[in-house]
Amino acid sequence: MNSSAATVDAPARSAARALRAFTDSLDRGRLAHAILVHGDHPPALELACLDLAGRLLATPNPARHPDFFTLRPSGKARFIRVDPLREFVAKIRLSASAGPRKVAVVYEADRMMIPAANAFLKTLEEPPADTTLFLLTTRPNDLLPTIRSRCFHLRLPTASTPLTDADWQAWRADYAAWLANLAGGSLTGDKTAACGLVLAAYGLGARFESILEHLTDAAWTDAKTRLPDGLDDEEVEAMQTGLHKGLRASLLVELEQATRDFALGRPDDPAGPVTRDRAARLTRAVADLEKIAGLLEVNLAEAAALEFFLLRSLRHWTAKN
Repeated sequence: MNSSAATVDAPARSAARALRAFTDSLDRGRLAHAILVHGDHPPALELACLDLAGRLLATPNPARHPDFFTLRPSGKARFIRVDPLREFVAKIRLSASAGPRKVAVVYEADRMMIPAANAFLKTLEEPPADTTLFLLTTRPNDLLPTIRSRCFHLRLPTASTPLTDADWQAWRADYAAWLANLAGGSLTGDKTAACGLVLAAYGLGARFESILEHLTDAAWTDAKTRLPDGLDDEEVEAMQTGLHKGLRASLLVELEQATRDFALGRPDDPAGPVTRDRAARLTRAVADLEKIAGLLEVNLAEAAALEFFLLRSLRHWTAKN
């Protein structure tokens, strides 16, 4: 096996080891009372959790089992507040009604507000009897360290699947062409060309927003057919907002990859091998993307975030910088 294949397979082997450790502990009757399931793709985390919950509850459909309990963020801000958490804990402290074990799942556990997180920490310190707690998150480091330290960690790496939406693929092609024009010096000397590239930046930003809304609407239309029973309006709103943010994160990941593809080029790239200068420009562009991703998490307007990135790119990729 070559080194690149080994690198690709390493996360899968790590996940397989973690799953074996889970099943071995289950077979020995020494399963951890709290399991932190984390990775980059929320649907994959949920599927893995439901599979494990099915094994614990001995049912192919754990979501409909009377001893299966869930807690989700609520409202547009998508927080888990202390009162719903206390109600959740009160339910799972009751005896199981249909078997020897209960399973409780906290979706997007990183969305717990500080009072809720502190209350949940007390639950981990005195866990309910015969109950396995699953915490699902794509941002494990946003959890309290004391919560993380009391959980068995199950990392589920997932390969990124490129979005096949035709409008998005066209957007990526236009973005790459725009970067090529910047790097070719079109922003210097020719005022008409410079104005065209600035206007093109605003056009790319507007199209990005439109594509994101289209993808969100289509995904939500599909997701609504599979919503669990018993969700209240605030939980449904939080799920819809979370779906939107997840798709936005996927687009930003692909935007970073498109930027890397442009900067690093191909073996037959007429621009020649990657230079230190191009690598430095790429580093600055990626830093900007990481900055806007962080700002978007605190609800910076998407239009402002993309405008910031694209206008900064005008500076990063001009021939003279």
